[in-house]
Amino acid sequence: MEQARRTTICELRRAGHSAAAIFKMTQYNRKTVYNVVKAFDEEGKTTRKDHSSRSDKIRTPRFVAGLKRSIRRTPTTKMTKLAKDRNVSHTTIRRAVKDDLNYRSRCKCVKHLLTAQNKADRVSKGRKILNDLKSKGHYLRFYSDEKIFTVNESVNHRNDRWICQDPKEVKPTMSSKKPAAVMTLAVISSEGDVMVPHFFQANETVNKTVYLDVLKRVVVPWMKKTAGERKYTFQQDSAPAHKAKTVQTTWRPTLPTLATHVLACQFAEPHP
Repeated sequence: MEQARRTTICELRRAGHSAAAIFKMTQYNRKTVYNVVKAFDEEGKTTRKDHSSRSDKIRTPRFVAGLKRSIRRTPTTKMTKLAKDRNVSHTTIRRAVKDDLNYRSRCKCVKHLLTAQNKADRVSKGRKILNDLKSKGHYLRFYSDEKIFTVNESVNHRNDRWICQDPKEVKPTMSSKKPAAVMTLAVISSEGDVMVPHFFQANETVNKTVYLDVLKRVVVPWMKKTAGERKYTFQQDSAPAHKAKTVQTTWRPTLPTLATHVLACQFAEPHP
Protein backbone atom coordinates (compact mmCIF):
# COMPACT_ATOMS: atom_id res chain seq x y z
CA MET A 1 0.00 0.00 0.00
CA GLU A 2 2.75 2.43 0.92
CA GLN A 3 4.79 1.73 -2.21
CA ALA A 4 1.66 2.07 -4.39
CA ARG A 5 1.04 5.55 -3.01
CA ARG A 6 4.68 6.48 -3.52
CA THR A 7 4.52 5.29 -7.15
CA THR A 8 1.33 7.31 -7.75
CA ILE A 9 2.94 10.48 -6.39
CA CYS A 10 6.05 10.00 -8.54
CA GLU A 11 4.00 9.42 -11.73
CA LEU A 12 1.98 12.58 -11.08
CA ARG A 13 5.20 14.48 -10.52
CA ARG A 14 6.58 13.23 -13.85
CA ALA A 15 3.39 14.52 -15.45
CA GLY A 16 4.32 18.00 -14.23
CA HIS A 17 1.96 18.41 -11.28
CA SER A 18 3.10 20.35 -8.24
CA ALA A 19 3.14 18.93 -4.72
CA ALA A 20 0.08 20.99 -3.77
CA ALA A 21 -1.84 19.75 -6.81
CA ILE A 22 -0.89 16.13 -6.07
CA PHE A 23 -2.12 16.56 -2.49
CA LYS A 24 -5.48 17.89 -3.67
CA MET A 25 -5.91 15.08 -6.20
CA THR A 26 -4.87 12.15 -4.02
CA GLN A 27 -5.76 13.41 -0.52
CA TYR A 28 -2.70 11.61 0.80
CA ASN A 29 -0.91 12.85 3.89
CA ARG A 30 0.52 16.27 3.10
CA LYS A 31 3.90 15.56 4.68
CA THR A 32 4.20 12.27 2.80
CA VAL A 33 3.45 13.97 -0.53
CA TYR A 34 6.04 16.70 0.00
CA ASN A 35 8.72 14.26 1.19
CA VAL A 36 8.22 11.94 -1.79
CA VAL A 37 8.23 14.84 -4.25
CA LYS A 38 11.40 16.25 -2.70
CA ALA A 39 13.21 12.90 -2.85
CA PHE A 40 12.07 12.41 -6.47
CA ASP A 41 13.25 15.87 -7.56
CA GLU A 42 16.63 15.70 -5.80
CA GLU A 43 17.65 12.05 -6.22
CA GLY A 44 15.08 10.54 -8.55
CA LYS A 45 14.03 8.02 -5.89
CA THR A 46 10.76 6.21 -6.35
CA THR A 47 11.16 3.69 -3.54
CA ARG A 48 11.76 4.05 0.16
CA LYS A 49 15.27 3.47 1.48
CA ASP A 50 16.04 0.20 3.24
CA HIS A 51 14.61 0.07 6.75
CA SER A 52 13.58 -2.35 9.44
CA SER A 53 9.97 -3.39 9.70
CA ARG A 54 7.91 -2.13 12.60
CA SER A 55 7.81 -4.33 15.66
CA ASP A 56 4.08 -4.96 15.39
CA LYS A 57 4.52 -6.07 11.76
CA ILE A 58 7.11 -8.67 12.77
CA ARG A 59 5.15 -10.01 15.74
CA THR A 60 2.73 -12.04 13.68
CA PRO A 61 0.70 -14.90 15.24
CA ARG A 62 3.13 -17.37 13.72
CA PHE A 63 6.13 -15.50 15.15
CA VAL A 64 4.57 -15.29 18.62
CA ALA A 65 3.58 -18.99 18.57
CA GLY A 66 7.15 -20.01 17.67
CA LEU A 67 8.54 -17.77 20.38
CA LYS A 68 6.17 -19.30 22.92
CA ARG A 69 7.28 -22.83 22.00
CA SER A 70 10.93 -21.87 22.40
CA ILE A 71 10.35 -20.29 25.80
CA ARG A 72 8.34 -23.23 27.11
CA ARG A 73 11.00 -25.65 25.88
CA THR A 74 13.83 -23.70 27.57
CA PRO A 75 12.54 -20.98 29.95
CA THR A 76 16.10 -20.02 30.96
CA THR A 77 17.05 -18.81 27.47
CA LYS A 78 18.06 -15.15 27.52
CA MET A 79 16.04 -12.65 25.49
CA THR A 80 19.24 -11.55 23.78
CA LYS A 81 19.73 -15.05 22.37
CA LEU A 82 16.07 -15.31 21.36
CA ALA A 83 16.45 -12.06 19.42
CA LYS A 84 19.71 -13.17 17.80
CA ASP A 85 18.29 -16.53 16.71
CA ARG A 86 15.33 -14.78 15.02
CA ASN A 87 17.37 -11.90 13.59
CA VAL A 88 15.22 -9.27 15.29
CA SER A 89 15.93 -6.59 17.85
CA HIS A 90 15.92 -7.19 21.57
CA THR A 91 13.06 -4.69 21.90
CA THR A 92 10.89 -6.78 19.56
CA ILE A 93 11.40 -9.88 21.71
CA ARG A 94 10.81 -7.93 24.91
CA ARG A 95 7.54 -6.51 23.60
CA ALA A 96 6.41 -9.89 22.31
CA VAL A 97 7.11 -11.50 25.68
CA LYS A 98 5.43 -8.73 27.67
CA ASP A 99 2.54 -7.64 25.43
CA ASP A 100 1.72 -10.70 23.31
CA LEU A 101 2.51 -13.57 25.68
CA ASN A 102 1.89 -11.68 28.93
CA TYR A 103 5.07 -13.21 30.36
CA ARG A 104 7.64 -11.62 32.68
CA SER A 105 11.35 -12.23 32.99
CA ARG A 106 11.64 -13.21 36.65
CA CYS A 107 14.55 -13.97 38.97
CA LYS A 108 15.24 -17.52 40.05
CA CYS A 109 15.07 -18.09 43.80
CA VAL A 110 16.93 -20.53 46.00
CA LYS A 111 14.96 -22.88 48.25
CA HIS A 112 16.00 -25.50 50.75
CA LEU A 113 15.71 -29.03 49.39
CA LEU A 114 13.72 -31.08 51.91
CA THR A 115 13.57 -34.85 51.60
CA ALA A 116 10.72 -36.91 53.01
CA GLN A 117 12.90 -37.74 56.03
CA ASN A 118 13.67 -34.04 56.59
CA LYS A 119 9.97 -33.21 56.59
CA ALA A 120 9.14 -36.02 59.00
CA ASP A 121 11.92 -34.92 61.36
CA ARG A 122 10.68 -31.33 61.33
CA VAL A 123 7.13 -32.41 62.17
CA SER A 124 8.36 -34.57 65.05
CA LYS A 125 10.66 -31.89 66.43
CA GLY A 126 8.02 -29.21 65.96
CA ARG A 127 5.61 -31.14 68.16
CA LYS A 128 8.25 -31.44 70.86
CA ILE A 129 8.87 -27.69 70.68
CA LEU A 130 5.15 -26.95 71.06
CA ASN A 131 4.93 -29.23 74.09
CA ASP A 132 8.00 -27.57 75.55
CA LEU A 133 6.49 -24.11 75.05
CA LYS A 134 3.22 -25.17 76.68
CA SER A 135 4.90 -26.44 79.82
CA LYS A 136 7.70 -23.86 80.00
CA GLY A 137 6.17 -20.88 78.23
CA HIS A 138 6.96 -18.56 81.15
CA TYR A 139 10.70 -19.28 80.94
CA LEU A 140 13.04 -16.58 79.68
CA ARG A 141 14.83 -17.82 76.56
CA PHE A 142 18.25 -16.77 75.34
CA TYR A 143 19.38 -17.24 71.73
CA SER A 144 22.95 -17.01 70.44
CA ASP A 145 24.50 -16.85 67.01
CA GLU A 146 27.88 -16.17 65.44
CA LYS A 147 28.79 -14.02 62.47
CA ILE A 148 32.00 -13.40 60.57
CA PHE A 149 32.55 -9.73 59.73
CA THR A 150 35.01 -8.70 57.01
CA VAL A 151 36.39 -5.34 55.92
CA ASN A 152 35.10 -5.88 52.38
CA GLU A 153 32.01 -3.86 51.50
CA SER A 154 28.92 -5.93 50.80
CA VAL A 155 27.50 -5.33 47.31
CA ASN A 156 24.33 -6.60 45.66
CA HIS A 157 25.02 -6.39 41.92
CA ARG A 158 21.32 -6.38 41.13
CA ASN A 159 20.00 -3.82 43.61
CA ASP A 160 22.94 -1.53 44.39
CA ARG A 161 22.77 1.06 41.62
CA TRP A 162 24.47 4.41 40.87
CA ILE A 163 22.52 7.04 38.94
CA CYS A 164 24.73 9.32 36.85
CA GLN A 165 25.39 10.45 33.28
CA ASP A 166 29.03 9.41 32.87
CA PRO A 167 29.92 5.78 33.72
CA LYS A 168 33.27 7.02 35.02
CA GLU A 169 31.46 8.72 37.90
CA VAL A 170 30.48 5.37 39.42
CA LYS A 171 32.72 4.65 42.40
CA PRO A 172 33.96 1.05 42.37
CA THR A 173 33.64 -1.26 45.34
CA MET A 174 37.08 -2.46 46.33
CA SER A 175 37.63 -6.02 47.51
CA SER A 176 40.63 -8.11 48.41
CA LYS A 177 41.32 -11.80 48.04
CA LYS A 178 41.72 -12.48 51.77
CA PRO A 179 40.10 -9.62 53.70
CA ALA A 180 40.63 -9.18 57.40
CA ALA A 181 37.85 -10.93 59.29
CA VAL A 182 36.70 -11.36 62.87
CA MET A 183 34.22 -13.77 64.46
CA THR A 184 31.51 -12.20 66.62
CA LEU A 185 29.19 -13.86 69.15
CA ALA A 186 25.86 -12.24 70.03
CA VAL A 187 23.13 -13.25 72.48
CA ILE A 188 19.56 -11.94 72.73
CA SER A 189 16.69 -12.82 75.03
CA SER A 190 13.06 -13.49 74.16
CA GLU A 191 12.20 -10.15 75.80
CA GLY A 192 14.66 -8.14 73.71
CA ASP A 193 17.67 -7.96 76.06
CA VAL A 194 20.85 -7.79 73.97
CA MET A 195 24.31 -8.73 75.14
CA VAL A 196 27.23 -6.57 74.04
CA PRO A 197 28.73 -8.51 71.10
CA HIS A 198 31.84 -10.48 71.93
CA PHE A 199 34.63 -10.27 69.34
CA PHE A 200 37.04 -13.17 69.15
CA GLN A 201 40.69 -12.58 68.40
CA ALA A 202 41.69 -12.12 64.77
CA ASN A 203 42.42 -15.44 63.04
CA GLU A 204 41.30 -17.29 66.17
CA THR A 205 39.75 -20.71 65.66
CA VAL A 206 36.58 -21.02 67.70
CA ASN A 207 36.93 -24.58 68.99
CA LYS A 208 35.34 -26.13 72.06
CA THR A 209 38.05 -24.79 74.39
CA VAL A 210 37.72 -21.20 73.19
CA TYR A 211 33.94 -21.35 73.16
CA LEU A 212 33.78 -22.84 76.67
CA ASP A 213 36.01 -20.05 77.97
CA VAL A 214 33.75 -17.38 76.42
CA LEU A 215 30.69 -19.02 77.98
CA LYS A 216 32.32 -18.93 81.42
CA ARG A 217 33.64 -15.37 81.24
CA VAL A 218 31.03 -13.53 79.16
CA VAL A 219 27.81 -15.30 78.23
CA VAL A 220 26.75 -17.11 81.41
CA PRO A 221 27.37 -14.16 83.78
CA TRP A 222 25.33 -11.89 81.50
CA MET A 223 22.44 -14.38 81.26
CA LYS A 224 22.32 -14.84 85.04
CA LYS A 225 22.36 -11.09 85.59
CA THR A 226 19.61 -10.54 83.01
CA ALA A 227 17.39 -13.39 84.20
CA GLY A 228 17.74 -12.64 87.90
CA GLU A 229 15.51 -15.08 89.83
CA ARG A 230 13.61 -16.18 86.73
CA LYS A 231 14.03 -19.59 85.16
CA TYR A 232 15.55 -19.54 81.69
CA THR A 233 16.81 -21.70 78.85
CA PHE A 234 19.68 -21.18 76.45
CA GLN A 235 19.45 -22.02 72.73
CA GLN A 236 22.58 -22.18 70.62
CA ASP A 237 23.08 -23.40 67.07
CA SER A 238 24.55 -26.78 66.18
CA ALA A 239 28.11 -25.66 65.50
CA PRO A 240 30.69 -28.35 66.38
CA ALA A 241 32.06 -26.31 69.29
CA HIS A 242 28.56 -25.77 70.70
CA LYS A 243 27.47 -29.39 70.87
CA ALA A 244 30.84 -30.78 71.91
CA LYS A 245 30.60 -33.22 74.81
CA THR A 246 32.99 -31.10 76.87
CA VAL A 247 30.70 -28.07 76.60
CA GLN A 248 27.56 -30.09 77.30
CA THR A 249 28.90 -31.99 80.32
CA THR A 250 30.47 -28.87 81.83
CA TRP A 251 27.27 -26.82 81.87
CA ARG A 252 24.56 -29.47 82.11
CA PRO A 253 24.54 -29.60 85.95
CA THR A 254 24.36 -25.81 86.39
CA LEU A 255 23.08 -24.24 83.18
CA PRO A 256 19.68 -24.99 81.57
CA THR A 257 20.92 -26.34 78.25
CA LEU A 258 18.91 -27.45 75.25
CA ALA A 259 18.77 -31.08 74.25
CA THR A 260 20.11 -31.82 70.78
CA HIS A 261 17.35 -34.34 70.03
CA VAL A 262 14.64 -31.66 70.13
CA LEU A 263 15.88 -29.48 67.29
CA ALA A 264 18.82 -29.36 64.95
CA CYS A 265 19.95 -26.19 66.75
CA GLN A 266 19.77 -27.66 70.29
CA PHE A 267 16.52 -26.99 72.08
CA ALA A 268 16.42 -27.29 75.82
CA GLU A 269 15.06 -28.98 78.84
CA PRO A 270 16.05 -27.22 82.09
CA HIS A 271 17.43 -29.46 84.82
CA PRO A 272 16.18 -29.13 88.40
